[in-house]
This record gives sequence, structure tokens and C-alpha cells, in this order.
Amino acid sequence: MREVCKLKAGRFIFRSYSRSSRSFSEISKPITANSSVFENINVDERICYLKKDGFALGFNLPQAIVQEIYEFALDNPCYGNRKPNLGFYYADKLKVQANYKKSIAVGSYYNTASLCPAIKKLESDPILLEIAAKYLEATPVHQGNQLWWSFPVDSTIYERRRAAQVFYTDSDEARILKFFFYLTDVDLCSSPRVCVRGSHLKKKLSHLFLRKGRSHQEIAEYYGYENIVPLCGKAGFGFVEDSNCFYKATPPGSKERLVLQIEFADKDYKRQNDLIDASQLECISKLDETTHDKQVHHETV
Repeated sequence: MREVCKLKAGRFIFRSYSRSSRSFSEISKPITANSSVFENINVDERICYLKKDGFALGFNLPQAIVQEIYEFALDNPCYGNRKPNLGFYYADKLKVQANYKKSIAVGSYYNTASLCPAIKKLESDPILLEIAAKYLEATPVHQGNQLWWSFPVDSTIYERRRAAQVFYTDSDEARILKFFFYLTDVDLCSSPRVCVRGSHLKKKLSHLFLRKGRSHQEIAEYYGYENIVPLCGKAGFGFVEDSNCFYKATPPGSKERLVLQIEFADKDYKRQNDLIDASQLECISKLDETTHDKQVHHETV
């Protein structure tokens, strides 16, 4: 066991050294921002925040993009608890939840890039690619997209407190950047992402070797309460996160949340992806155009 720990520690130290010693001259030339949907983003400034804090804000989507993705989410079935055979339209969520024996906390979408032009455009946006290339110090490899709803569900106070107390981090062996975009307004009642500032760099040895969730108290005592940052914002609010940063998603209180995640890495880790053969998908509800039109009119973002 000691030899394994020494090996992992050696890898972590070597990786940290190699990241700081490599120059940007090793990276391909910056990509032009002519076709980016983002305006007035200082790439080097965002990277500085990302290196220092483990996350960076300021990647706000144009409202036209927000609206296109939001309407895509209304027009296409999501899949309850990520089950390909439990597809339903957003307008039917209450009816489906009432008929389903278990609570539906998540409604995920599949094949988003091939079905939604706005998401396809974002996964190849030159600003996102440039930031990923400079930060990862490699040609970024797109790992996939995720678009999903987080729904409020009935749960005990104990279950809510337990879910809200646990922080996670991805493997230190992988170098991954995740861009998040809220498609609905997200406040403290609608499951904001919570990141721990500086936790991508500074970790206890136990955090490196024992891969498990960490309690809120443990994280606060080591990193400081002031560095636990809930990320709230209006529809279109976007941010980027180093996957080695400690994070948690608080369970929705009274409001649901729609969020898009686009992921890049320094190589193909064959991680999360929303690609699935359409023949494997089953929808148990039908789109009611009248209900849909009312929904779009009432909830236009």
C-alpha cells in the first residue's frame, strides 16, 4: 500500500511540475475568435482565474442561444433518471412522476449535438477551444455534452441534508475542463453548482489516495468556509471548472434547473457522453403542441 501511495504522489508531483514548466509555445497557435458566440472575453484573464481558483466565471451565452437550447429541451423528450426507456416530454413531467413508482430527480437528453445546432456550435466554439488548449497545454479533445433537468423531488430532511453535505472531485489522473451553462435562472433554491476555490491544487494526501465524498465540515475546515462558492446566475450564466476541483450540486429545493455541460480533455478518456443509438430510446409520452406553446409563452427565458 505504501508503494502505491508513493507512486501516486510521485505522479501528482511530476504532473504539477510539468504543467508549470511547459510553455505556451508548445501549444498550437490561438484560435481566432471571429466565429465565437462569446463577446468581450479576455482569454488570458479567464485562464489566470482558472489556474488560481479552479473555476472561472464570465462565459455568458447570448439570449438567442439560451432560447434555442431551452426550446429544444421542450420539443424533445428527456429521459428520467438517465434511463433510455423512460423518455418523456417536459410538459408531461408531473403526469409521468405521478405514474412512476420512483422519484424522477433528473431528466437527461441524448444525442444533443446532432439534434440541436446551438449545442453543436458551442462544442466547437473557438473561445472555448482556445481556453481548453491553453489550460490543458494540449490540443483539446471533446469528451461529450450533457443537457439535463434537475427536478425537485419529495425527500426527507435527512436525505436532503445528506445530499447537500458531500463534495466530490474527479480523478487527479485525468486533465479535464468542464464548461457549464445555466438555461434557467439558478439561485440557492434550484441546485446551484458549488465549487471549492483552490481545491484543484491544494489537497490533503488522504484526498489524493482515498477516492470518496468529503463532508462539508471537512472541506470547510481544510479550505475555509469563505472558499466554498455557490455559483448562481440568470439563464445564460456560464463558467468553466477544472474537474480536479472539489464540487457538489445541492439538491433542488423548490425550483428546477436546466443546465448544459460541455467537456474537453487533453486526450480521449472515453468519459461521459450523451451519444446513444436512437433505436435504444423509448418515449412514454407524446408532445402536446397546445401545452408546448403555452409552456414556451409562459416560460420564455
